[in-house]
Amino acid sequence: MARLTKKQARAEVSRLREEISRHDHLYYAESNPEIPDADYDKLMRRLIELEQVYDLVVPDSPSQRVAGEVTEQFNPFSHVIPMMSIDNAVDEQETREFDQRTKRFLKTEEEIEYVLQPKFDGVSASLTYVKGVLLHGATRGDGKTGEDVTANIKTIRSIPLVLSKQGPKPNLVEIRGEVVFPLSLFAKLNEERKKLNERLEEEGRIPLERNKKSKSTWVLFKNPRNAASGSLRQLDSSVTARRPLLFYAWGVGGCEGVDFKDELEIYKALCEWGFKVEETRNCWGIDNAIKWARKLEKKRDSFDYEIDGAVVKVRSRRLQEILGTTAKYPRWSMAIKFSPKQITTKVMDITVQVGRTGHLTPVAELEPVKISGIEIKRASLHTEDTVREKDVRIGDTVVIQRAGDVIPEVVEVVPSQERGEEAFSMPKNCPRCETPIEREGSFHLCPNISCPAQIRGRISLFASRNAFDIEGLGAKRVEQLISEGILRNMADIFTLTKEQLLGLEGFAEKSAENLLEEIEKSRDISFERFINSLSIKHVGARTAQILAREFKTPENLMAATDEDLVRVDGVGEELAQSVLRFFGDPERKGVVEALLRQVRLEKEPEPSGENEKIAGKTFVLTGTLSIPREEAKSEIERLGGKVVNSVSGKTDFLVSGTDPGTAKLQKARELGTDIITEEHLKSLIGL
Repeated sequence: MARLTKKQARAEVSRLREEISRHDHLYYAESNPEIPDADYDKLMRRLIELEQVYDLVVPDSPSQRVAGEVTEQFNPFSHVIPMMSIDNAVDEQETREFDQRTKRFLKTEEEIEYVLQPKFDGVSASLTYVKGVLLHGATRGDGKTGEDVTANIKTIRSIPLVLSKQGPKPNLVEIRGEVVFPLSLFAKLNEERKKLNERLEEEGRIPLERNKKSKSTWVLFKNPRNAASGSLRQLDSSVTARRPLLFYAWGVGGCEGVDFKDELEIYKALCEWGFKVEETRNCWGIDNAIKWARKLEKKRDSFDYEIDGAVVKVRSRRLQEILGTTAKYPRWSMAIKFSPKQITTKVMDITVQVGRTGHLTPVAELEPVKISGIEIKRASLHTEDTVREKDVRIGDTVVIQRAGDVIPEVVEVVPSQERGEEAFSMPKNCPRCETPIEREGSFHLCPNISCPAQIRGRISLFASRNAFDIEGLGAKRVEQLISEGILRNMADIFTLTKEQLLGLEGFAEKSAENLLEEIEKSRDISFERFINSLSIKHVGARTAQILAREFKTPENLMAATDEDLVRVDGVGEELAQSVLRFFGDPERKGVVEALLRQVRLEKEPEPSGENEKIAGKTFVLTGTLSIPREEAKSEIERLGGKVVNSVSGKTDFLVSGTDPGTAKLQKARELGTDIITEEHLKSLIGL
């Protein structure tokens, strides 16, 4: 490289940065590249070389997008303006009700001018620019505080590191938008990851999809949104840089130095600043907005990313300010949800799956089809009654959809003169252990708690992240250990030896040691996670938390009566009976007692700052509060109190915000419950 003066180097670096940024915009924002990849690479190499030789590296240079910076954790980031959720309208009637509420609030009968945008099914993010330079990138988080993922955000090439000089010049601006993963590349990503995991398993190593110690989280993503989220939260930003993420801007949060009058001005500015955007449609009146939402839904498959609805916003920023927000949503915006995507395929078989609690579920084994780039092979048929009601038979052509665009389900059978085989009937014996099946309402269940299918399900849950979190003990390993007769229940996990493992396929010296080390580390566990690990019917993570907080120790929970259980808020009669049946079974109780001899329950921390005004008291919140409900709830619980959803004789305080629920107020007055204002609550909790 010819020697340049520092001044000459600065001039060339400046030119290269501008040229590379222009090509980034053409390629990633406009999908209209001017030069081949090889020529682009030459420009980038020249820039990196000059920056290093002449010490000209700066954080906003295009060369810094692919840095491999590794952080231990993501720091919290406070949004200048909260990133609130948007309320949903599931049909045309709810969309019109939104329009009517807006008119009532504004005290007008005139048609309102709206704008319509696609509702991206990705990961919401906020980008903070100060004097035009990207300083921070953060996830939405809880709306007020997100995760600082700046290093990863900077690797997304459709995000300008410096705002284009064409647009307005804000001192500070928060750009709101969505990080998405292209549908056309999603299947390829999962296929590559699957092959890598299979190779690692063959080598006797822990698959990367279970290995949290890896710098990247090698999971098989369920859908493109999941892929976008996982890619954006990588600890190693060079991994994010290798993912083809795109960022579409759809709005502005905090802004200093520029006063936008309406949403179309914002849309124009986003384009001028160099962001990738989708068309924002101006709509006079709600009828026009509904019409354009329908048109958008018809062409949703033409996009290379998921959209699951259309967002309607009041165009005027002045009217937005008048409308304000509720505790959860802006009053000036609504998402019109699209119908789930549907497709037809053939039922190749109907099998019966046995769950960890013994419930039998008929499953349609399908001729593989793709919905939104995701291959669907199976769909739950829920119960025998559901199968008969829809009259689904082997050989039928059926319409399937992803419920909520996530869970595959059979909608209906396509009418045909040539029907499939005879009507489905649930088997009389369990397909895994041959035990006679029992009926419980609409459900069928295997009463044998030693059924291999149930044991596998229970142990898989036991080892999962929300329970004991044992790396290397996935479903395949569990099945293998059960088949070999090594695992018969959860407690057997803690008596595994290296000698037992070394005799099995796929286990080498190191992999056996790794698994035993992970098991040893998992012995320390909180009481609520311990409860969640037991596979008690109807008890999930939230109920486990309630039971742990109420009963404090396993001994107290096992000795609880029906009266003790139903007295707990959030525990009904059905749940209470389930807990009693579980601990009343000698075999199950024996496993729990064996586990308690093997594990170390962590002492539950005392609520910090507990005071006598809050500790032990039960609160119900109603109406709109000026602070987020979750924040109020968190503060009450931190001080030793409890927040429940409904007023009862055990309620100490009903906190009444604006527009409180009439039923809750009436019930509180009837019971003589103390009704306090939000200001009174703030004085109690010190806000």
